[in-house]
Amino acid sequence: MYGTISQNNSGRGLAFYRLMALSAIMSNVVFAFLYIVVLRDGRELIWDRALVLVFIVVVYLLGYSSKIATATYASLVSFLCYVLTSLCIWTVSYNHFDGFYLLSLFITTQGCAYSFRDEHVTFWFVLYVCIATLAGLFFISEIDFHRAGIYSVVIVLMSVLQYLASKVKCKFMREMKMNQDLLRLLITKSEDAVFLTDMNGNIFDLNPRVTELFGFEREDLLNRDFKLLRKNSLSGLEIESGLAELETSKFWSMETILNRKDKSEVPVRISITLIKNAQKKYLVYRVMDITKTKAYEAVILEAKDRAETAVKTKGKFLAVMSHEIRTPLNGVIATTSLLQQTLLNSEQQEFASTIKKSGQSLLMLINDILEFSKMESGKMLLDPQPCQVDELILDVANLLRAHASDKGIQLLVNMDSKIPAHMLMDGHRLKQILLNLAGNAVKFTSHGKVEISCELHQMMYEEVTLLFKVTDTGIGIPNDKMHLLFQSFTQVDSSTSRKFGGTGLGLAISRQLVELMEGRIEVSSIDGQGTTFSFTIKGHAIQGYRVIEKAEAELKSDRVDFSNMTVLVAEDNEINQQVLRFILESIHMKADFVGDGKKAVEACRAKDYDIIFMDMQMPEMDGLVATSEIRSSLVHQPYIVAITANTFEEDKRLCMDAGMNDFLAKPFEVSQLKATILKWLQISGRDMDSAA
Repeated sequence: MYGTISQNNSGRGLAFYRLMALSAIMSNVVFAFLYIVVLRDGRELIWDRALVLVFIVVVYLLGYSSKIATATYASLVSFLCYVLTSLCIWTVSYNHFDGFYLLSLFITTQGCAYSFRDEHVTFWFVLYVCIATLAGLFFISEIDFHRAGIYSVVIVLMSVLQYLASKVKCKFMREMKMNQDLLRLLITKSEDAVFLTDMNGNIFDLNPRVTELFGFEREDLLNRDFKLLRKNSLSGLEIESGLAELETSKFWSMETILNRKDKSEVPVRISITLIKNAQKKYLVYRVMDITKTKAYEAVILEAKDRAETAVKTKGKFLAVMSHEIRTPLNGVIATTSLLQQTLLNSEQQEFASTIKKSGQSLLMLINDILEFSKMESGKMLLDPQPCQVDELILDVANLLRAHASDKGIQLLVNMDSKIPAHMLMDGHRLKQILLNLAGNAVKFTSHGKVEISCELHQMMYEEVTLLFKVTDTGIGIPNDKMHLLFQSFTQVDSSTSRKFGGTGLGLAISRQLVELMEGRIEVSSIDGQGTTFSFTIKGHAIQGYRVIEKAEAELKSDRVDFSNMTVLVAEDNEINQQVLRFILESIHMKADFVGDGKKAVEACRAKDYDIIFMDMQMPEMDGLVATSEIRSSLVHQPYIVAITANTFEEDKRLCMDAGMNDFLAKPFEVSQLKATILKWLQISGRDMDSAA
């Protein structure tokens, strides 16, 4: 492992050859012991083995000299191998190739052959041993010719096997060296700083990038603890968890601050890898400079903060503008509705109808923009309530029927009889989708028909999937314009918005609502012949649920004497006060009026009211605080209805949290006000017929 990164491998090379010399010393000591003590009948020259042993010890000690070059020392050790095997050959020959001596020769030869790293050097060494052994066999030993022939075959065969084994070892060493050189090159040229340490963090190698990044010289860091570079030392718990992660996944990553030599700081990402080599464990530190990354992150976070601030500012702006526009619009639409109930000639009735339609168109535009804002901010939510799908579709058809009739278009409704009578779903959102699609169908159709259909697509227990289709015989959509559908502020044709009007938000909002209701929307069209929009939504069937039919409720509302109810209106806007006074007087209700929440609380202390219509935004004390005060301090608890131009879902939630019972968004119709009062009568348990 040591020296993997280092450019200078001399230390490692000397250590290797010293190990070879030490092995030679140990083998000579062992063989000498066996020759002298165990094999006493063997013929052994003590002085030559002692002389060789002294030579080996000298060579071993030279390996610790800092002046000797690795190549010179390698040549000296190689010469030692030749001397050692020559001694073994002489001893074997002198003992007439005794089996034990011959075995010691093979062991010595194999050990020396494995020590050579080059295949050619190994070949010449094994060849020398083979020839020298054969020469000893025929010229020194006193073995007969027949036995010498057998020994010759064995010696040649063993030499071939020794060479082949050493050749495999050399190939393996060559490939390993190539891999090490490649790894060394990759790490040396790496843009990241790389450290090698033991398990205690002591640095024993590093690449050149370390000195570039941190300003330290190589010698300054070798054999030093890595924590020398840390700005803040790791806690015991961090070290323990990190080591545990290394043991399990062999990898540990973190972001931290390290110090350069000049004490300046550099943000880094450290990746630590555990490497096991035999019985030893090492850590590889890969240190990446993330200064630029941190700078980019800071820019991105700043941009994100600015974007979030812009979104919040836009949301506040839309909320304020919605409130400010809805307030006078409430006066326009409500007053026009009251005006239409008076005696008007046909021309005046037409003027009043035009004013009301214009106000309603403006209200639809405001609603589209607010819905788009909710969609962008992710605040578009569903409010599932029990509803009747057939009634919702009929309501949509009735709202559009007059417009369709004026254009000479048939408006048809087709309902599947298998659809459950009552379902739990967001009926308001479903109605909004159908109004968008059917309204577009009527808008872009000049002759023929528009059909709204609904069928049971799938039903599993109480979970129901409905399929809706809105089909028209209008202008159709060209194939090359299909991709523009469902995009915000986009019309298929730029002239469409001038000819037909609209914000281009209806389809985008419809798709978002359909997806919220766990469905999908599709479109098919033939240019000039018509278009079909189809979508699915999910809901839950309600068994045994009973609601008051709309017609029955309207009939009962006509029999209710609203004059017996005590009503308080808390509204700071004079125009809205006047409009509410007109609306309440039209249903024979008399009310007390106050201009802020504080006066509303005082009025409730002086008189018991059945219903309070409470505005949210008022001076002195707003409607939320006033409602909380009434709920917490009064014995008699009235039915409090929020009347506000703030129509966001969070506004409704704030009203409910404050203790209000219902929510009526401006502008509202007389029928909506009646429906709210009827709801209170049902909840309070009063009989509508006896309310007079």
